[in-house]
Amino acid sequence: MWHDNWEPCEGRLSRTVLREAQGEVPWAYLLNLKVANILNRRFFDMTNEQIISKMKEDMKMRGFSHWTEESYLLKAKDIMKYFKKPMEEVEIEELRNFLLKHLREERKLSERSVNYYNSVIRFIYEVTMDKLINKKQLPMYRKRRKMKDVLTKEELSTFFNACENYMYKTIFMMIYGSGLRVSEAVNLKIEDIDSRKMRIFVRGGKGGKDRYTVLPQTSVEMLRKYYKMYKPKHPEGYLFLNREGNPLTIERTRVFFRRYRKKAKIDDKFVIHSLRHRICN
Repeated sequence: MWHDNWEPCEGRLSRTVLREAQGEVPWAYLLNLKVANILNRRFFDMTNEQIISKMKEDMKMRGFSHWTEESYLLKAKDIMKYFKKPMEEVEIEELRNFLLKHLREERKLSERSVNYYNSVIRFIYEVTMDKLINKKQLPMYRKRRKMKDVLTKEELSTFFNACENYMYKTIFMMIYGSGLRVSEAVNLKIEDIDSRKMRIFVRGGKGGKDRYTVLPQTSVEMLRKYYKMYKPKHPEGYLFLNREGNPLTIERTRVFFRRYRKKAKIDDKFVIHSLRHRICN
């Protein structure tokens, strides 16, 4: 004989089944399971606000860097703003249209950028919402192997001459001279600069790893001039700050790179990451 006892437990319906005899599972029991699943979805769906809140916790538990957290949250809010309804109600076909038509065709984003949005969508559903998603219906663009674009000496000189804002000019020199990623450059703290040993301590690089990298003399001189001009003061010691006294963001830094790239009349195929690839003769 079967007795089904349904009890609410931590936002879900838990089932206590007491079986007193061996035998086949009755159809009524299977029906109860199906009804319970429907009730789970109906009464305990997450709001978009709850998703954002839990995303923050999920990323911290996985050791995401501060900049990755901010980037994921920014993309998640952009996705939610587009659909204008709870993510729980968004269908797989709508997600496909968002990636392929809205991002790729309408906004003209690169395949790499679309893949980034795709990763955020998968994180939202599979990690934060704890729901399976058919990845075959949301495929990633394949990475294409190609020669990396590098700047000539003339282009590099023209670019730095076009940089009117000395702070951003210093940041771009740090990226070029020390091989820093954008996130690593804007995340630098004053204490990370060691001019005696001519090195930089890089916090939370790729894979969350710390490392040291070279500090060229040209960068040292620019940093000293920058410090005298801007006198950055932040409670946590960040080196590059905006007008409000907060650490610079990756997106804002990219905006200024594109502005000076345009002024220098350099091809759009060169992105800020190209500075890390140094120069060609």
